Amino acid sequence: MVNLRCPVCAGALEKRAGAYLCPKNHSFDIAKSGYVNLLLNSSQGHHGDDKLMVRARRDFLDKGYYDRFIAAVADAAAEFTPPEATVLDAGCGEGIYSLAVLRAIEKAGKHGELLGVDISKTALQYASKRSPDFTLCVASCAHLPVEDGSVDEVLNIFSPFVPEEFARVLKPGGYLLRAYPLREHLWELKALIYDTPRDNPPTPLTTEGFTLVETREVRDIIHLSCNEDILSLFRMTPYYYKTGAKDQQKAERFICISTSGFSVSPYPHSTLPSPTVIHRGLFFSSILITYLASNPGCGTKIF
Repeated sequence: MVNLRCPVCAGALEKRAGAYLCPKNHSFDIAKSGYVNLLLNSSQGHHGDDKLMVRARRDFLDKGYYDRFIAAVADAAAEFTPPEATVLDAGCGEGIYSLAVLRAIEKAGKHGELLGVDISKTALQYASKRSPDFTLCVASCAHLPVEDGSVDEVLNIFSPFVPEEFARVLKPGGYLLRAYPLREHLWELKALIYDTPRDNPPTPLTTEGFTLVETREVRDIIHLSCNEDILSLFRMTPYYYKTGAKDQQKAERFICISTSGFSVSPYPHSTLPSPTVIHRGLFFSSILITYLASNPGCGTKIF
């Protein structure tokens, strides 16, 4: 069961007709698309991923480019959930990982309820269309509107990492499943855009309040066949928003990316003999790590 709490007074929220209500009568309407906004001061400007980034990510992921990674996330999540599980996807975006996890849990003969939290209203509007079974909240990962010790598993997939909050909402013995890019992740894309591309910084594996259970690396070659897909990939990453207009325009001139190892050979439109689609690849690598919440009394049980 998903247990939400009021962002104003931390009282338990109860779902009633069209809204969530706490004992102190703080009320939060459910939007027509199905999410509830529990982000305080949300009227002050835009929060989270904008429409361009969300659409780019949806278009790119729906074409199957990350299917291997999504499957790895879903399989790991299902493996570490109990028979009856409440799963929190912290930074769920448009819900493609959330849906894959729910399906994997069902395939494993278990039952799962999924709460998706994201700071972007636009992302949750798309997530609500993926499945009517999601509970969706506009909120920050730094201030989750979730009761203490009420979640069996937290998913942290390419999203803000707030271990203190994750530990607070997890049940004793619950699991945190984290995914982040390895050093060379999307190197070819960065080499196409930047004169001096840099590796991704290393991510520490140890996390206070949790015990490391295992790590799994996922590596693949993504084949991009048109400029539209290259632009979608670029626009769904932070690189697009940290790049000036001149460098952004570089991506618009290429219709394919060629890779051999970690090298890149971009082809501008002007050098192509014809508009024939050329099939090229982009190196992709990420890592999955699973933690056991080391809350007092949780023991070391692994499902």
